[in-house]
Amino acid sequence: MKVAVLERFADPSRRCDPAAAAQDGDAVRTWGLPGPLHEPLSLARALPRAAVRWLDGTVPGAERRALLRACLRTGGARLGALARAPELWSSASAGEIERIACFSRKDFALASLIATRFGVPCSETLATGTQYFGEFAFELLAVIPYAYWLHLEGRLQRTVATRDTRCLYYFSPRHEERATRRRYVPITEYPLGERGFGLRYDRKAFPRTLDERRWRPPPYREVYRDERFAWERELCIVGNKASDERYLWRGFAVNYMDVPLLLELIGRLRRRFQVVYVRPRAADIVNDHQRVREMGDIEAVKERWPDVVTVQELQQMHPELGFNELQLRLFAGCRRFVSVLGGGSYLASYFGGTNVVYARRGWEVACGAYERWFDRFSGARVVAAATPRELLAVAERELLAR
Repeated sequence: MKVAVLERFADPSRRCDPAAAAQDGDAVRTWGLPGPLHEPLSLARALPRAAVRWLDGTVPGAERRALLRACLRTGGARLGALARAPELWSSASAGEIERIACFSRKDFALASLIATRFGVPCSETLATGTQYFGEFAFELLAVIPYAYWLHLEGRLQRTVATRDTRCLYYFSPRHEERATRRRYVPITEYPLGERGFGLRYDRKAFPRTLDERRWRPPPYREVYRDERFAWERELCIVGNKASDERYLWRGFAVNYMDVPLLLELIGRLRRRFQVVYVRPRAADIVNDHQRVREMGDIEAVKERWPDVVTVQELQQMHPELGFNELQLRLFAGCRRFVSVLGGGSYLASYFGGTNVVYARRGWEVACGAYERWFDRFSGARVVAAATPRELLAVAERELLAR
């Protein structure tokens, strides 16, 4: 079969996997839609040639208007669609395309039009699986719940992600881990994603409401409950981070607990709870574009409060567990969390109970995510605090006074 693979984006998280797009014996041709950012030279060369073909009758007049509209409605690749559409139409007219494959048909009007007009099937990667190498928070927000929904519907065939993610996709019949760094990757093509306005396809914000029609968070608490992670006193997990937050135009984190605040918070919590401190070091996780720094917090906690257990100590005790599986098993036995804006606040919200989130600035704060939809991951009670004083007051009210 002659397969035309249409690609809108350069990032691997948003492209078809050749192994999934074609079968043995297929003749595959990849049609990249060049963009001004990822392929400016290719776009500059292609547009003049395309302009000639738009005008020379390659596409009949009535069809030309429909094709032009489809190009302008192709999210994320309007110029690339204009540059490739006449040649793509010509190939389809000549019978050189028997199937179209793309990562997602969402907002991909060009792919849909060609498939409909010439009566060829159009398959999409996201119909049967996921592939994502982006930030941990985005993965927990949009990718994993969609993959689990596919699983519940009996449609999931394959998932692909970074290292140390098999435990997150435990339900996948075929999960592949790739040794690549995480990076910022929008989730616009996923059912949960919302397109931007005007010329911007990818929104620089999170949704104010969740489209839950194809969204089901997996039941990590039930799956990963583990008696090895139990103490005589009730467990309280305090999560923190020490990474750059470049999207806030800062050189270092805005949403993090510094050492004085951390010691004050833990000092109060440890009177009632067994506190476990979870702050990943760079070596513990698959890093993304936001560099992890060391600020002496782990050492300060152990020096002041030796009875507090750190996640690094647990990792040494259980070397057979990857860091993410260790977190899942640890979190499954906890109903009291303090976390900070970022991936940690998402993971903690998967386990029910109460999650107090220290959130000073960010997209979640701007769209009211903690008040509007963070409870949907598990029914957890999620309460955000924006200042050190507020964080201590909320922790007293929500964790110590209940």
